[in-house]
Amino acid sequence: MVRKTAPLTHLISPPANAGEQLLVGRANSPQQPAQFCTEIIPLPADALVRRRRQRVTQLARACGDQSPNLLAQKQKQKEKSIDEVPAVTEITYKTGKQVWYFRYPDQNDIKLNGKRRKPRVKIGVVGEMSYMDRVALAKQFQDDVAAGRDPKASRMTFESFVGLYFSSWVTQSQRSSKDTLARLRHHVLPLLGNKALGDITHHDGERLIAWLSRGNASMRFGMINPATINRVLMAARSVFKLVVQLGFIPSNPFQRVRQLKECPPSPKALDQTELDRVMAALLNEPPIFALLIKLLLATAARVNEILALQEADIDEVNRVIHLRMTKAGEAQALPMTTTVVAILDALKPLRRPGNPHLFPAKTGSGHIVEPYKRLRKVLAMAGLEMAGFHLFRKTVATLAMQLPGMDVLTVSRLLRHKSTRTLEIHYLATPKKRVFQAANDIGEVLLGRREGGVS
Repeated sequence: MVRKTAPLTHLISPPANAGEQLLVGRANSPQQPAQFCTEIIPLPADALVRRRRQRVTQLARACGDQSPNLLAQKQKQKEKSIDEVPAVTEITYKTGKQVWYFRYPDQNDIKLNGKRRKPRVKIGVVGEMSYMDRVALAKQFQDDVAAGRDPKASRMTFESFVGLYFSSWVTQSQRSSKDTLARLRHHVLPLLGNKALGDITHHDGERLIAWLSRGNASMRFGMINPATINRVLMAARSVFKLVVQLGFIPSNPFQRVRQLKECPPSPKALDQTELDRVMAALLNEPPIFALLIKLLLATAARVNEILALQEADIDEVNRVIHLRMTKAGEAQALPMTTTVVAILDALKPLRRPGNPHLFPAKTGSGHIVEPYKRLRKVLAMAGLEMAGFHLFRKTVATLAMQLPGMDVLTVSRLLRHKSTRTLEIHYLATPKKRVFQAANDIGEVLLGRREGGVS
């Protein structure tokens, strides 16, 4: 190998035939004058009969002007129009990668070197995307331009749109915005987050349903029920509804996705015996948790409504509790009964200075989080199945219906429902003892056996 520190002083004459090999060698070095360094360089057939542009190096000077280019020249970027598809160009980069782009007119065209350069949007890479798919996407971009939409808008990913546009909109528009964003974050973004808005179809909605139905370890209890899947679809539909309104895509791809059939379980409520066991288990729990359960039973309110209560919400003059955050999205009021007043008095020693909440957190100015772990512990001690805080709201409705002279409309207003159907379907539970007693009474009537006699 020829050393860079030893300049060449002798070159063997080129061979007569161009296809032969050229021997370059003999380097004189002041330190080692008798050494030889040689390298065999195979040359193409026409290398010695034509001139080639080359990078001038020490070895190139020794080989002469007609020597081959020992270092490959970088390929220039090329751009050509696709005649079969209007407004589409194919750019071949120096690496050999070929990419299709769609150029379209826009009022914000970039002026480069005195010329208007139309904005472009990437279609796909040749070899990675089929020809027909590239043509179909180009046709979609053409339709977007014809309808006055920006083709780049449909290339925004689902996750980017949720973060840039949907989050702020849903926070201002929905009372249950936290639940909607949580469903998108846990169930939709893992599957569709990196996909462009224009590439999402109703088939992705069907794929989302199938994925959620199979369940995975990240889900609570490893799976979710059909009702929750339908809520996820509703959240995704609301995203695409805003996408269409803002002009990113022409239609909602999830509009044709059918919801699953829901089979809600029968309402569960505590009977008087089970309620007594729960109250006995509360004796060993912290006072703030026991008072939370008692206030839920005394008001039939939702747990988030009770935890959000502050000192300013207590109206002792009119003897009402103002609920500023409700599921209905409107302010409501709860009556301050004698039992409620006693519970509020018991909560006063538990308040923290600087924290206005009736159920203050240990640190900061917020309220405590919903203590689900402690609730499960209490229910287990009472020998009951696992349930949420809504169990006590259903218990109030069921026990209230058993009182003499009570009707469905009154109980529905007690729970602040706008429809009695909600109470009948989701809240009223029938205790097993009452079912057994009803069956026994009907049997005696039908068989004519009353008070030990036989008719």
